[in-house]
Amino acid sequence: MDPQISSLANELSNSIETILNPSSSQNDRQIAHKICEEFKDSSPFCVPVGLVLADKSYKPVVRHFGLQLLEHAIKFRWIDMKTEEKEYLKTNALQFMANGTLGILEEEFHIKDAVARITVELAKREWPQLWPSLQEDLFKLCQMGETQTELVLKVYLRLVEDAVLLQTIPHQRRREIMLGLTANMKDLFEMFVQFLRLHTNLADENLTSDPQKSKAHLRVSEAVLYTLAGYLDWVSMNLIFTNNSVLLQMLCLLLGNSSLQLLAAECLLTIVGRKGKVEERKPLLVLFSDEAMKIILSTAAAAEKSSAHDEYYYLFLKKLCLVLTDLGKQVCALWGVVPDCKQPPNFAMYLEALMAFTQHPSQILSSYTQSVWQAFMRHEFISKDPILLSFIPKLFETSTKILLKVGFPSKDNSPSCDYSRQDFDSDEDFSAFFSRYRAEVADMVRQAVLLQPELAFNFAKQWLETTICKPIDTGTEDGVMCNLSSPSFLEWDAMTLFIESVMSRIAMTDYSPDPNMGVALLKSALAYQSQDPLILSSLLSCLSALVVFLRNSTETIPAVLEKIFSGVTFAFPGQNKSNRSRSVKNVRQHACSMLVTICKTQTDLIFPVFDELYQYIKNISTDVEQLSQMEKCILIEALILVCNRFNNYEKQSSFLEEILQPAKELWLSEQFRQAFSGSDKWMSYIGLDQAPREPSSEDTCGINRSHIAYCINMMMAVLKRSKWPEDPQVAENGGFVLMKRDDGSVILKNPATVHVSRMLENLLLFMKSMNGSWHPAMLQRRHPELEKSFDLVENEKHAILGIPMPCVDNTSSPVCKNPVTRIQNFLTTMHDYG
Repeated sequence: MDPQISSLANELSNSIETILNPSSSQNDRQIAHKICEEFKDSSPFCVPVGLVLADKSYKPVVRHFGLQLLEHAIKFRWIDMKTEEKEYLKTNALQFMANGTLGILEEEFHIKDAVARITVELAKREWPQLWPSLQEDLFKLCQMGETQTELVLKVYLRLVEDAVLLQTIPHQRRREIMLGLTANMKDLFEMFVQFLRLHTNLADENLTSDPQKSKAHLRVSEAVLYTLAGYLDWVSMNLIFTNNSVLLQMLCLLLGNSSLQLLAAECLLTIVGRKGKVEERKPLLVLFSDEAMKIILSTAAAAEKSSAHDEYYYLFLKKLCLVLTDLGKQVCALWGVVPDCKQPPNFAMYLEALMAFTQHPSQILSSYTQSVWQAFMRHEFISKDPILLSFIPKLFETSTKILLKVGFPSKDNSPSCDYSRQDFDSDEDFSAFFSRYRAEVADMVRQAVLLQPELAFNFAKQWLETTICKPIDTGTEDGVMCNLSSPSFLEWDAMTLFIESVMSRIAMTDYSPDPNMGVALLKSALAYQSQDPLILSSLLSCLSALVVFLRNSTETIPAVLEKIFSGVTFAFPGQNKSNRSRSVKNVRQHACSMLVTICKTQTDLIFPVFDELYQYIKNISTDVEQLSQMEKCILIEALILVCNRFNNYEKQSSFLEEILQPAKELWLSEQFRQAFSGSDKWMSYIGLDQAPREPSSEDTCGINRSHIAYCINMMMAVLKRSKWPEDPQVAENGGFVLMKRDDGSVILKNPATVHVSRMLENLLLFMKSMNGSWHPAMLQRRHPELEKSFDLVENEKHAILGIPMPCVDNTSSPVCKNPVTRIQNFLTTMHDYG
């Protein structure tokens, strides 16, 4: 060896060891770094020194640096090299693959990758035109043993990754390489399949007699599967299905091999997920054969036993589930589209497997299947298939379990928790996922209702009747009130969503539930009594879904309104609007919103009792501690919706004038006019230039903000809900015509216009003053403790950053906001309205 080369190699070897030696000083490490980098960038001896350092006699870290020197030289000095140097490099690259590494089980993975990358970088520059023998040379290397075969497979994988996946090669060279690969693809695939069959068989044969030999063959099989994965998503489908789809058969058999099943499942997933011409995908139906289906089911069952606590088997289950779901999507694409392609064999067995994953404790696995069920039920032909229809009762039964909001990683109230701890880092991540998952399940239920509406209604009826009869299980030691994890609340919550999903679609079908049965169900829900706010909120949702049966029993309307108003005025002893818990506030607002919904959808039924409804709302509004400003506005919205049914301009206008009078007096008062006359006065009026006050009852500026919000909410309610009749003739008879055009068309007037228009001047002054508060001079007037009141509210920050809101069960806690938060929420709401 040239003494100079030897000296340089020793210097670099010592430098590498210095860099990686934890006891080296910072100065020594920097000097060693400088030596290595300067040599790599400027030395003309990169190739010979790299070849020396890559020798097996050096430590792995030194060998890796030597291989990096060779790769660096090929990448950045290739153009300057002479032909002899290039040929020398190509010869040595193959020589390294032949005997430059340790055995397949001994050699470090990063060394193998680095050796393969040398050949890949050379191929990217020379093959196929200037290195036509590469394919033959690599095949000869494979005959030398398992070590060389693995390296050759790594070369083929890295080459296709750079050419197809990463596309790091210049366009012209990439095109030439792709042509070379395509021209030899048939031989390549035959070689891959041959290696896979050979080495898996040898691994099995030597399992007991020579375990080390068996591991070596197993390592080659793994390399084949990794390499196949790089080709399967872009090569011709015909290649994949050659020889009676032997590759698919082998991959299915490997699902039973615990060492190779995950890689085999990934390859299968790539194949069944392929797009392209529909007719080319027909051979995929071979996976519906008896043998394939039995293997998939048996391996899934075996993996299930260990999946809760073993990440490998759980990941395999995920891949297997995705194989089944993608296979289902291929069936949707083929069934009824490709000639002679109808129900595949063993379709019932396939649906059983899909159902098993839907029922699996892992909600991730269950979520994978939802889109397939929906696709089947939407499909023109599959939706009519008797086998699929026979599974719909099972889907309804399953939905009663998977709609339950359980599985939080921090809890242990369900088998799903074990899987959630593998899938999610926090309860917040799980909650964000579960919201999407639950929506998918509800969509699936809605789609199933369209196929079997009678069964769906009977199932919903039975579930509601069963739940009503059950005693409340709070799951807490005191047993007083439910929380978000209480078994009873979880069931009520899931059952409510199921009933809403069923009732929202049943009207779209030809089936009409028995009116007597529906009314009886509505009455049983009305008769149910609970003082638990969470249960009561769910009950109100059920009632909202069942009000369609009011048409069959108008005498029940008073009972429905009574139930709603019991929710509107719901409170615990000693509570007032300043200290109500979140769950109580939710019940009250839920009841108010439910009244709006009923008044909107069942207007003609509520209209006869309009006067009584109005009088009752006026009565409960007189108690200043009863209704919040928001609740009052929502109830007024409900009244306006019913009032529109008068179809009489004068009556509607008179009513709107009456309900707007308190807000109008406030809005047009001299106090408000002064407050809106400038940004400085506006800021003083709402308390931005004053120190925050606690409690809120002593905050006079808080009362001012409340009055402003009340007035604007009232204007919004009137503008949003007041309207003229849709029928032009009815509108004309009711006095809604403002004027007629020459062509005979009419311009209608809204009964709210005359009242709201008088409030517009102050509204514009309010907006001008509010927007002016952002002027730098006005910002300086803010009290130092209220500077953050102009910031984004927390939920908007979380939404922008994509961070889930914290999962905290604060249903029993009072809604206590500090002064900064109260002003911040007020400003946010006003800006949203503006």
